[in-house]
Amino acid sequence: MTLVGTWVVDESDRHALAELGDVLLDFDENGALTYVIRADGKQQIILMQYEVDGDAIVTDQPSASRVERTSFSLSDDGKLVLAFGGEPFTFRRASEG
Repeated sequence: MTLVGTWVVDESDRHALAELGDVLLDFDENGALTYVIRADGKQQIILMQYEVDGDAIVTDQPSASRVERTSFSLSDDGKLVLAFGGEPFTFRRASEG
């Protein structure tokens, strides 16, 4: 299983929905991460770079350079679990088309 692809907050994770809202993460194979916050009919797009270091995603936002490390895992049922501040947030792959 790979991190590459588009992920959205898993609707069964009420805590993630309440804390993050409607967000989309798009990891490409070249190390680019697009973080999209969707609210009130608008989208805020944050462009970052990422790399995987063991069980952590290391991100850097070039426009406001600051390296962040986020622990992650890919579950057996195909979900992405990110630990923000030690709290787990669950994402699922976005539907194709």
